[in-house]
Amino acid sequence: MGATMGNRRRPKEVIIWLASYPRSGNTLLRIILKRCFGLDSYSIYGDDEFADPAVQQIVGEKPVGPDPKAFLQHMLQEKRLVCVKTHQLPAADSHSAIYVVRDGRAAVVSHYHYLRDFWDTQITLDDLIKGIDNRSWSQHVNAWLFSGRSNVLTLRYEDIIRGDKAAQVAIAAFIGKPPPSEFDVRFSELHDRMPAFFRAGSNESNIAEMTPEQLALFERLHGGTMHALGYPAANARAGRTPDPQSLSPANSRSA
Repeated sequence: MGATMGNRRRPKEVIIWLASYPRSGNTLLRIILKRCFGLDSYSIYGDDEFADPAVQQIVGEKPVGPDPKAFLQHMLQEKRLVCVKTHQLPAADSHSAIYVVRDGRAAVVSHYHYLRDFWDTQITLDDLIKGIDNRSWSQHVNAWLFSGRSNVLTLRYEDIIRGDKAAQVAIAAFIGKPPPSEFDVRFSELHDRMPAFFRAGSNESNIAEMTPEQLALFERLHGGTMHALGYPAANARAGRTPDPQSLSPANSRSA
């Protein structure tokens, strides 16, 4: 599955959700929007982890202020295009969305490390596979992609991390912007600045951390969604992802 799209963003619509299950490539999408299209983006969370101004510049991070709902309402009144990061389940609105999906096994392992490293959350990987706060990986994906919501552009993490030109062209068409400029961000640059946040970028290394029992649990709970997205069974080897040392098409290797 490459980039897939229902309809384009409605011409008069000003809010585009940048949606994903946590640790699936949302920040990478924001970097692409900034570097290739000159678009800043916002987050309903404030993104305190981006304290470094240089990282904020790379990501295109802009604050929404203390009241995200008031901010969104203000943007609707201004009728100015804004892209807003969310990891929430879809709300009852008609806003367009760009949804980034990643091999669920790699996403939950990365999310597990993020919760422990950034928030000191005491949680097991098994618990995360099962889902927390009534939100599992497949529940999140299904709610955004398989519930009949229209105007959603779906991107694979595995495509955008290797600088896939077709994905960038699909983004341009969806947001109504000219063809993108070259994407030349190196993962090593991001890792050097924030090694805990930009850990490795590799599906294979994440999946290698899972025990056979955890892989079996993941397959039992999420195998149907993985299959619908074209990913392999949970106990299969991960598809190779490019070396995150370079995210540009001119210099990508396996990760």
